[in-house]
Amino acid sequence: MTNASAAEAARKELENRRSKARVIQGQRVEEIARKVPQVIDVRKELSLTAVRLSKMILEHKTDIAQGIEELKRQNLALQQMEKELLRQNGYPEDYLELHYTCPYCQDTGFAGGEVCACFKQLEKQFRLRELNAGSNMELCDFSTFDLRYYPAEVDPALRTSPREQMGKVLDFCKHYAASFTTESRGLFFSGPTGLGKTHLSLAIAREVIGKGYGAAYGSAQNFLMAIEEERFGRERSRQTLDQLLEADLLVLDDLGTEFTSAFTLSTVYNLLNTRKKPTIISSNLTVKELQEKYSQRVVSRLFSQFTYLRFVGKDIRQLRSRNL
Repeated sequence: MTNASAAEAARKELENRRSKARVIQGQRVEEIARKVPQVIDVRKELSLTAVRLSKMILEHKTDIAQGIEELKRQNLALQQMEKELLRQNGYPEDYLELHYTCPYCQDTGFAGGEVCACFKQLEKQFRLRELNAGSNMELCDFSTFDLRYYPAEVDPALRTSPREQMGKVLDFCKHYAASFTTESRGLFFSGPTGLGKTHLSLAIAREVIGKGYGAAYGSAQNFLMAIEEERFGRERSRQTLDQLLEADLLVLDDLGTEFTSAFTLSTVYNLLNTRKKPTIISSNLTVKELQEKYSQRVVSRLFSQFTYLRFVGKDIRQLRSRNL
């Protein structure tokens, strides 16, 4: 999605928010008209103060200043009466006001002559939504992560069972998602294929997005191919790289499956070194294989700045296929 199309999508979303606010306000006015009609009478009287002020100015009355002060006093008294009637009948004082999603710009996208932060956030979310298209995030939830597929027998090498180990991993991921902030530590998921690394990383991303953060998720291979195509393409764009650097959470799946070149190696290091927000990386490679594929500085950063989570067990996809 281009910057222009993301901006247009953000504008439409703000229009929808304003329309929704007006609809809700209209429904509340109808409700109050039925249940507390005195409030509507007060609001009608309030609207007449503006008419009286206009009439006073048009008639060129000599005591306009005094008249304005009197109207102001009446206006304030009527406003207080409305609030009191609402409160006495169990409603908030501002029940009939327009309630916008963003109180700063009132869902216009601009505040104080500048683009509002809510508009910038919406633009980012729409760009990330396009970037994340095709993922299976809607199928990945903590509740669908089934520990029964992991052996309950103790593994001597682990000194515990794969089921118990993965239960701890699941609990850690739940807590991580629930307490996520842009200051959270990065995660490194390591283990053979088919053990739920993608499932849990997308489950975290799903929770994080639900809290209003922006998340980019995809395979390392697809992201690196997109970055390389943009870097050496005709238009020389940085769109994908910038989106990955700016996302509140980046999920880089299957690190190590990408074609290795000087460009991909430097890009991986650039992402790890430049991003200031949390990243979740999953890989099927062992520590030794990571050291052979990437530079020591990449591996060092992974283990010094990321929380390491080991995935163990048997390939869940094969177990599921047998049970079909």
